[in-house]
Amino acid sequence: MELTRIYDHIHPLACEAWEIYEQSFPLAERRPLAEHLRALHDPAFHYHLLTDRERLVGLLSWWEWESVDGTAFRFGEHFAIAPDRRSGGYGSLALEFLKGDDQRIVLLEIDPPVDEISQRRERFYQRNGLVTNPEYDHVHPSFRSETLPHRLLIMSYPRALTPAEFRAFQRFNNERVLHYTERKG
Repeated sequence: MELTRIYDHIHPLACEAWEIYEQSFPLAERRPLAEHLRALHDPAFHYHLLTDRERLVGLLSWWEWESVDGTAFRFGEHFAIAPDRRSGGYGSLALEFLKGDDQRIVLLEIDPPVDEISQRRERFYQRNGLVTNPEYDHVHPSFRSETLPHRLLIMSYPRALTPAEFRAFQRFNNERVLHYTERKG
């Protein structure tokens, strides 16, 4: 599987990837296209297409930054495998890309595990080395003006987060990630 970072929407697979994005995430967690295109110019934002033999498998986006104390972070914002390519090992390979060289703390947001699908998703991430951090109250502010914020859980790799690390994530999320949404400020 190949990982290709794209910086605009003219890539031949960009529209197909956008369809996967729109099918895979609830409206509150989807950035409007205009805001997504603006985020592509932010050096901290990494948007990648996942391909196998030039065929689109999925997408993976993340934010990379350092906190004021020098801790390196990577926040996996959107990760989706095309429905017809699931259960083929691509998800685990994509997580290996996201985890990178183990020089930073990796974060993900997940739905609370209240039904079979959300429980399976949490177990998948746990099998791939991530740890659930249920002690932190994390509310995902909606990316859209017409939807409401909602509670998500934070998972981290290679270990659980400290309170200071969680606060650093919240600060970055509020100040940088949410800059590229309909809900600014």
